[in-house]
Formats: sequence, C-alpha cells, structure tokens
Amino acid sequence: MTTTNPFEPGTPVIYGLHGKCLILSVETREAAGQTQSFYKLEVQKSNLSRSTRQEPAIWVPLPSARAKGLRRPIQNGDEAEAVYAVIQSREYYFPLDEAWSASQPKLEAAIRDEGAIGLAKVISFLHVLKRKQIVASPEVARLHETVSKLLLRELAEATGEPARTIEDKVARGLRHKLLPSN
Repeated sequence: MTTTNPFEPGTPVIYGLHGKCLILSVETREAAGQTQSFYKLEVQKSNLSRSTRQEPAIWVPLPSARAKGLRRPIQNGDEAEAVYAVIQSREYYFPLDEAWSASQPKLEAAIRDEGAIGLAKVISFLHVLKRKQIVASPEVARLHETVSKLLLRELAEATGEPARTIEDKVARGLRHKLLPSN
C-alpha cells in the first residue's frame, strides 16, 4: 500500500459524514505494533454553529484515507452543476424496498466512495424514502438532516451563494423525484 501524501497540512478537506475538516498535520505513530502515518484532522464548524465545544481530533491512516472518504471539497461550478444534475434526475439511486439495515451501509459507502455526487445520490434517495414512509423513521430523518447540512454547506462554500439560495435550488431539484406507483 502506498503512503504518498496527496494532502498537505493546512489543506481543507471533506471527511465522510464529519464534513469539512482541516488537515492539521501528518504524523507518524505506532499502531498495532506498526509505525504508520496519519492525517490529524480538525472538524471545521459552520459559521452558523453556536457551539463553542472543541471537537476531538480525527486520526485517519494515510494509506487508507481516500478509501475511508477523505477528499477535497467541490472546487468549481462544473462540479456543483454535476451535483445539481444528480439531484434533478428522477433516479432514486438505491432500492426503496430494502430494509434500512441493508440500505444504510450502501448509502454511507456512496458518500465515502463518490464524495459530493454520493451525497447528492443519498439525499435524493432519502427524500423519496421519507415521502414513502408515513412517518420517517428516526434513523432516516437523522441521516437526511446530516447529509442535507453537509451538502448545502459544501455547495454554498463552492459557489459562494448564500445557503438559503442553495437550499431552494436543492428543494426545487428534489421536486422531480416521484414516488413509484405501487
């Protein structure tokens, strides 16, 4: 496994469902009897966050960082447009008839493996799933809220548009998602 370092300290990154983080350092540590290099990440709070609590550092092994979902944020309008295209599609991206215990790992894998596009696919699926359920299960509602916040924040930072504008664009795009006829 390669230990190349594509991210330097001071680089903003996105890490799975943690969202935006800053790489504080790359450090070598002893783990399980082996010396390994790790990214030391600090979760970056939104400007709207009222919490003053300092989050603990996240340690991500360098060799498996990308496989664990460490990526760069959306960089430009073309990437943002690709995310909007996923949201505006009528596709659900995941089967609606699976048990949550089978769906959830697939959703998390899509976010980890596909980055912002995965977030868009997951928000699309969760939007339809919530509409299908009479009352959204707490797990679905919680993941929907988390993914929505992450996606909206990343799109707002990438495009420079206000969060409210991004929220409206995403909501308009999700209106195209139709429930399957039973």
